[in-house]
Amino acid sequence: MQLRFFWIIALLLTAQSLCAQDVVLKAEIDRDSIMIGEQVQWSLKATVDKQLPTAFPSIDSVNNGLIEILSARLDTLQETASNITVQANWTITSFDAGIYPLPRVPFLVRRTNGQVDTLYSEQDLQLKVKTVAIDTTTFEAFDIKAPIKYPVTLEEILFYVGIGLAVLVIIVLIVYLMSKWKRKESIFFKSKPKDPPYVTALRELEKIKAEKLWQNNKVKIYYTRITDVLRVYLEEQYNVQAMEQTSEEILQSLQTLKIPEELMNKLRELLNVADLVKFAKYQPEQNENEGAISIVSDFVYNTRPNEVTSDGRE
Repeated sequence: MQLRFFWIIALLLTAQSLCAQDVVLKAEIDRDSIMIGEQVQWSLKATVDKQLPTAFPSIDSVNNGLIEILSARLDTLQETASNITVQANWTITSFDAGIYPLPRVPFLVRRTNGQVDTLYSEQDLQLKVKTVAIDTTTFEAFDIKAPIKYPVTLEEILFYVGIGLAVLVIIVLIVYLMSKWKRKESIFFKSKPKDPPYVTALRELEKIKAEKLWQNNKVKIYYTRITDVLRVYLEEQYNVQAMEQTSEEILQSLQTLKIPEELMNKLRELLNVADLVKFAKYQPEQNENEGAISIVSDFVYNTRPNEVTSDGRE
């Protein structure tokens, strides 16, 4: 037991003629048996001449810490003209089962002659700390309980429905944007209406004519550009995969379109000349170069779809 002494009663004026009087000490514990972790009050009560200076100890630990001091308090219980009764209270507990003797607490008194006496309570106290006994013979192990299932609330249903709708909207938006991107349409702005295929083809032929390619010895480029315009027109207007077909395959595909024979013969002649220029380094006559654009222009113009005029006629 570790002790620190502190003075709790102020030094009183003493008369040298006073005689020493006995000090009455009494130690108590309100229960001598507790369960592990329970608290009990341990006290030391002293009755002494009020003219004598006295001191109670401050207790830090008991039985090497097996008994813990939770709190301490000092109370004045009674005071007369000659005597005073004071009591020190300690709240103690223990978390180890066993029987632990409580030490006798010292009490200091300074006599009128200046001598300091150390007095001890006469009571021998002990504290019994018990634990809960477990009957292993009747112990029965139980399986872990399954999770408790609660009914689904309306708020939970609405939450998951909202998530599903949000995912659906995102998917639809992605599909819509992808389709516009594949069609090379503006995503954020409304694109202008695309010109009909025959309008685009005739405009491109006019551009080629204005560039005067064959006049500048660019005959191969001239025929390549003209036949490319024809191939694009056939793909966009009649869904003929002309860009991937040979000249003969293109002519075969056009057989189902019921194109006039004269127009088909001119087109066949143009494609043959174009193939010779591109693959056999053939140098066409001037009249062949001049008529190449006209042949394609006539073909496009005569195979264009009928358009409804403002007065309702075709």
